[in-house]
Amino acid sequence: MTKQYRTCLSTWIIFGTLSLLPWLIVWVDFRHGHVLKNVAFAVFISGVVIAWLASYRITITSTELCFRNLLGSRSIRHDQIKKVRLVFKMPFGPGTPQPRRGPLQLVVEPRPGSGAKETSINAKVFSKAAVTAVLDLGKQVAESDDSGLLDGIVMKTIREREKRN
Repeated sequence: MTKQYRTCLSTWIIFGTLSLLPWLIVWVDFRHGHVLKNVAFAVFISGVVIAWLASYRITITSTELCFRNLLGSRSIRHDQIKKVRLVFKMPFGPGTPQPRRGPLQLVVEPRPGSGAKETSINAKVFSKAAVTAVLDLGKQVAESDDSGLLDGIVMKTIREREKRN
């Protein structure tokens, strides 16, 4: 029983479209003779974006949870998991410990003394099915908390506002 999740289609569309902007520069600047430099830049940017998106992967096996991105991979055995949480963290601003991380994160906390490290997974690049699968794994082997964010930060805000009124 191995489940594997990759970057969702909407992420490919958004970032793929953004990676085409340097090609617009190539097209506009074609008449000015800087074509080779601009093409090299466009190829580099598009290549980095494709490699970055293709590298994201969550694999759930019968014994462990593995997360992979462009910078490396992490895995944690099921018996080492204490809690899986879905959290929203501001990606910038004062007091932000890791500004390069995505705002919506799946945090896998290890059990004390297990020797495993806490793992943060950028949940925004994965489908809702992938996020749900990791949260369900947390329910099966330990604790799980979606913090009301499974439908997104906007829906959580609307539900909290309705409770206050």
